[in-house]
Amino acid sequence: MKIKKILFASLTAVIIIASCAFAAVLMTPRVGFLTRLNTTEEEFSQIIQNSETTTGWHLLSNRHELYGVKFYDSLTSMLMALDKRDIEEVALPDIVAEYIVKSNHDFEVCCVSYLNSPMSLAFGFRKDNAALAEKFNSVLSAMEEDWSLPEVQGVYLYSDNRTRPVEFTHYDGADTIRAAVTGDLPPIDFIDAGGKPSGFNTALLSEIGRRLKVNVELVNIEAGARNAALSSGRVDVVFWYETAEKFTWNLDAPEGVILSKPYYSWNKFLHIRKK
Repeated sequence: MKIKKILFASLTAVIIIASCAFAAVLMTPRVGFLTRLNTTEEEFSQIIQNSETTTGWHLLSNRHELYGVKFYDSLTSMLMALDKRDIEEVALPDIVAEYIVKSNHDFEVCCVSYLNSPMSLAFGFRKDNAALAEKFNSVLSAMEEDWSLPEVQGVYLYSDNRTRPVEFTHYDGADTIRAAVTGDLPPIDFIDAGGKPSGFNTALLSEIGRRLKVNVELVNIEAGARNAALSSGRVDVVFWYETAEKFTWNLDAPEGVILSKPYYSWNKFLHIRKK
């Protein structure tokens, strides 16, 4: 009888330990990210898990366990999943997360991810369109030199008037550049309540069109469809790929894509959750 009691107690302890381990797995935070084109959810989870040994990414929070990553092709679908609690958190560039929290009081910032090397946004072009990439680089360099690039950033990313619509100049008989945008990433790029294009990237494309004297046609593309739209010729330029020269890995831009010089950088992701 005594042996049976010992065996029963041992078995109970094993079950409890296994249950706790299983519960820990179930409780692993599932974090939403916008789709990266050059990595998988599993690979990205490992990058976050190994933040101390992976060049570039450093997670600053009170939880350092493995994050379960879930990719979403749009900010809207990701926030819907967060609202339904299909995921626990979403991680966004700080300027986007701050905009979301300010606009929706159901969400709050819960932790921060700092990057040891800044992430940057760059335009993407097909390899056979290097001439267009050079034209964009020339305009971006000119806008840096005359300080109009930081001025556009200030107005459309940080000012009280950042939600104002962007106007595009039409040039009769001029070439048209088809540019892929999400229309879904405020204040970087979005469609306002009146159906007008708004945001920093849109304003930047408008200025590039003005300086090159070409027409710019905006084509709404979800994050996961960027490369397909570019490689198929549906668009001539994709308004953003993430890039970082000092990282030891490339998470976003596929091979065969020419990137412009970076035009906006950040080194902080904010994680937001439902209150």
